[in-house]
Amino acid sequence: MVLMVDFTNWAAYAGGQLARAAVKEKRAEAALNMAQARAAVAARAEKSVSAQKAAAAADPDVQHATEALTEAYAMRKALEAVHDGLEAKSRVVSRDLTRRTAMRDMENRSGKWSA
Repeated sequence: MVLMVDFTNWAAYAGGQLARAAVKEKRAEAALNMAQARAAVAARAEKSVSAQKAAAAADPDVQHATEALTEAYAMRKALEAVHDGLEAKSRVVSRDLTRRTAMRDMENRSGKWSA
């Protein structure tokens, strides 16, 4: 039972960390969009849309924001894997506890009625 409580607590903790990582990823995405918009405005002197996009993509702020978004995404995915693994292990322990409890109940009943 202690193991079940431990897995449940760790899964809850990982879930909280996962939520924080998801928020951080959304903020990084918003920062990237803002940096891209600023860079697009700064590159409006370019003659073609393709040249404007290329200039915007080459902007250091856009590149930094892209890296931050990639890091936030990677952290969220890693925490998602940890959280999912803990929940799966918690379910395994729960099933085993249920099985053992049911076996113990059956053993107790048969011991009472057999002489």
